[in-house]
Amino acid sequence: MRLGLVMMVLLLIACGESKEVPKDVIPQEKMQLILWDMILADRYSNQFLIKDTAKLDLKLETFKLYDEVFQVHQIDKERFVKSYKFYLSRPDLLKAMFDTLSVRANKEKETLYKPTPSTPAPKPQ
Repeated sequence: MRLGLVMMVLLLIACGESKEVPKDVIPQEKMQLILWDMILADRYSNQFLIKDTAKLDLKLETFKLYDEVFQVHQIDKERFVKSYKFYLSRPDLLKAMFDTLSVRANKEKETLYKPTPSTPAPKPQ
């Protein structure tokens, strides 16, 4: 009976992980911005650089774009990787970030494909 109670308490503690992020991990909001820029870098690489694969090493060029993202956000690859691994270990936080990114992508897609009002044709005189 006591063993069952102790196990339940331990289970509740394990399930109730805090949403606090360690200081050496990139905060969620900033990580979302970095991931968004990396998604854009991937898109650019897959839509434009791939057409020039005879002259370019696509993988190398994509990693160069990632380095530019790291520079813009003033982080290094090691900190990004450490932070990404942390978020992978916390599916609840990772899901929240990717849900936010998905909403942003859908809003941008709607804006991109939103029909623009055309100017009316001049009336014949």
